Amino acid sequence: MRTAAFRDSEADSGAFQASASIVQAGFFSWEIATGEVSCDPLTLALHDMPENGPSDISSFLAAVHESDLADVRDALGQIAQSCGNYQIEYRVTSADGMHRSLEARGRVLPGADGLPARMVGVVMDTTAVHERHEAEKRRLYERATRDRRMRELTAALAAAVTVKDIMAAAQAGLRTFGADALAVIAPEGDRLTVVASCADDEQGEGPPRVPDATARTLVEESLDTGAPVLIGSTDALITDFPHLAPLAPPAPQAWAALPLTDSRGRVSSCLVSFPEPQEFQPEERAILVAAMGLLAQSLERAGLYESEHALATELQRGMLPRGPLTAPGVTIAARYQAATSGMWIGGDWYDAISLPDGGVALVIGDVQGHSVHAASLMGRLRTAVHAYANEGHPPAAVLERTNRLLAELNTDPDRALFATCCYIALDPTDGTLRACRAGHPAPALIAPDAPPRLLEVPGGLPLGIDREQRYPTTRLRIAPGSVLALTTDGLLEAVNKDIDQGTERFLQGLAGAATADLETVVDELLAHTQKAHGVGDDVALLLARLNGPDATGTAVERRPRAR
Repeated sequence: MRTAAFRDSEADSGAFQASASIVQAGFFSWEIATGEVSCDPLTLALHDMPENGPSDISSFLAAVHESDLADVRDALGQIAQSCGNYQIEYRVTSADGMHRSLEARGRVLPGADGLPARMVGVVMDTTAVHERHEAEKRRLYERATRDRRMRELTAALAAAVTVKDIMAAAQAGLRTFGADALAVIAPEGDRLTVVASCADDEQGEGPPRVPDATARTLVEESLDTGAPVLIGSTDALITDFPHLAPLAPPAPQAWAALPLTDSRGRVSSCLVSFPEPQEFQPEERAILVAAMGLLAQSLERAGLYESEHALATELQRGMLPRGPLTAPGVTIAARYQAATSGMWIGGDWYDAISLPDGGVALVIGDVQGHSVHAASLMGRLRTAVHAYANEGHPPAAVLERTNRLLAELNTDPDRALFATCCYIALDPTDGTLRACRAGHPAPALIAPDAPPRLLEVPGGLPLGIDREQRYPTTRLRIAPGSVLALTTDGLLEAVNKDIDQGTERFLQGLAGAATADLETVVDELLAHTQKAHGVGDDVALLLARLNGPDATGTAVERRPRAR
């Protein structure tokens, strides 16, 4: 309900203009002092009052919709106190429960004493105008909502890199078009195969895994013509494709089959189904075609990414140690776990090397970046470290030689990569160790009857930055039963990318490792982190226990599992 401000200027004494060009209008006059209303039959009819009924202000107010009544009373109270023009919008309720929108316009005239005495004016039926305004508001709101969802869908498709992520984005975007299911269907020989599909979570059944007769017909038509096939209702479906009439009525009420062509010329079709009949207005059709084009591009990109991911994963796993890690006097458990999101496959590695002097070298490293190039470079560095260690070089010399090798490999600034590494040479006979770090997280020590802690091992720059970098060596002795834990930053940064929180969680997970089964410990460390926070980077993890004097001297009953 709206009330206009009063205006007392001479210019306001002219005629009033209704807010709608074609309306029903009735005239009335209200005596403020007595409440008597004089009006024509149309005014009574607009308020759902009989022609011979009472004509006082109370009778008119009784017809006003209860939601507007208080505002109308307040407005009339203000009108009765000042002369001038007025405008009121309100609704009335008829005997059948229908609502009508009215607009009253007029002027308050003074009496002989100059005080407001009579209000005269017109009442116009603005129901149609109001409904048009409300329909336009709904249309604008629906368009704004659709545009917002379209932007969200575009952003989600641009960010998604796997088919699973893309179909999750498409599933969220189905409501943009009022659809309930989507399937990408491609020809394979003489058959049509569902390549990917999704359904609205709020709907009951998902899209079919095998195209039914309706899906086959519409997809084949779109592939044959190379143009969208838009079916707005089941009647239109039967009209256009009479052979489908004998079949049971399909659950969807409308369909859109849109041909897709990728950059290699391979064709497929995206079939979208709707639970309600559709008109497929030109604007909606254009947006639907554009969205399916984005979907096709995303799926093609995902195929390329997943091929590269599979190649990098196999390359990564192929370069990790094969078979169990064994060394005299040491029990070892190790894992490699690929990232759980995106295309993050990189250069994490671990190794255990039997040294010429009878000791064992425990190695863990991480090549910068996540790509096939990073994974292949990891293999070269692991081989180099293994070779230098077998030559009998001390830890610092191994890292310095590997550093120079990587610096020489980084001849192209655009492809230059760096690496971190932690190298520990352990003598199982007396527990002495020598440790060096090249920009890598410090190893942890779990001594018997002591809480886990990080070892203070001063380090140098990552490998490949400064060709002449030197790496200090830390020497100490650990007791039998002690466990050394080496990991990459993918595990430590899994907790909100905060390495301090991740390190604390890592140490908590190592509690009791001195006496626990190491295979169980590494599994739990990875499982708990992934369950709580997911793993956005790949992870390498190696645990090694110094056996006591009564131990058998070898270790690793089970094969380390690359994940």
